[in-house]
Amino acid sequence: MSVTTTKSRVEGKTRIINVNNEYGKLYDAFIGIGDEKNLRGPTYVEALKWTDKQGIEEMEKYGGILAMEVTPEQTKEMTKQLDNLANLLEKKGIEVFRSHPLKYDEEITYLDNIQRGYVNHDGCDFFLTIGNNVILLNDLRVPCRRKRVWAVRDVLEPVLKNSNCRYVAMPPCSPHYLKDDMYLERGDVLTDNFNVYVGHSGNATSMAGIEWLQQYLGSPYKVYTVGLDPKILHLDTVCMLHRPGLLSYYPEFVKELPAPLQTWEKIEVKMLDIDNEAFGANGLMLDPNTMVMAEQYKRLVPEFEKRGIEVITIPFEAPIHWGVGVRCAVGPLHRDN
Repeated sequence: MSVTTTKSRVEGKTRIINVNNEYGKLYDAFIGIGDEKNLRGPTYVEALKWTDKQGIEEMEKYGGILAMEVTPEQTKEMTKQLDNLANLLEKKGIEVFRSHPLKYDEEITYLDNIQRGYVNHDGCDFFLTIGNNVILLNDLRVPCRRKRVWAVRDVLEPVLKNSNCRYVAMPPCSPHYLKDDMYLERGDVLTDNFNVYVGHSGNATSMAGIEWLQQYLGSPYKVYTVGLDPKILHLDTVCMLHRPGLLSYYPEFVKELPAPLQTWEKIEVKMLDIDNEAFGANGLMLDPNTMVMAEQYKRLVPEFEKRGIEVITIPFEAPIHWGVGVRCAVGPLHRDN
């Protein structure tokens, strides 16, 4: 675990937990690891039906096999690019925490009878911070991913001690894949004060998960369901809130923006033939005027710069191949209001 101390992060002996938006000054970041020793691609299950034909063929052929035996250079590159992101944020004075390899065979082989695989770049996947609520997400739709919650909990929970947070775990879903079980994935959730936007493509978060989130948060929070094209996994790959009144999104993949966002200025992103994935609206705001994004989408930089946003582009194609964009990789506990 790597930590950079930030005075504004702690007041007295109480750590401040507060995330009310996607763009306030970022004080901390949980970032996953490459873990080349253990990384294994998933075997195909119905929960991955959104994947393209080539991806499905790869899962059927290589699922459950060590990634270093299949694509060693790409696997090493993913570790390098995740580490580079962590180093960049540390240099910006942001407190950085890293997950770790699982410690026990029982954890590593958890649910292997349902789906083999060990997918470990999990900085944000296993908890969601809204206000001072920290929600443990142990109910990812893809079964093999759920085992990694134990590599996050023993880093996350010591950080939450002596803080102002309300810490809760979602009800666990069945180890058997059920289409309508209670799934909630942080990549589907965008927050803007008391408005919470949750994507629903049928591939990740379920309606039961969205209903649970509204019930748990209660008033004055309002949870909006955002319909997504069934080709898309998460909302945060195709929609991003840069600051109050400014967003970017893919109109071809977002069926209709929720009412509070319809009056915002919109930067429209289109998927080009050169793009392997739709991650052009998946940057990480460090503050309302600074953003980190994958360099393969640098064509969008002029649109942000003319609106006063400095853009830092970094190589990130290897994590994106595994479904992890720059915003996906980072789980925050504290942003400015």
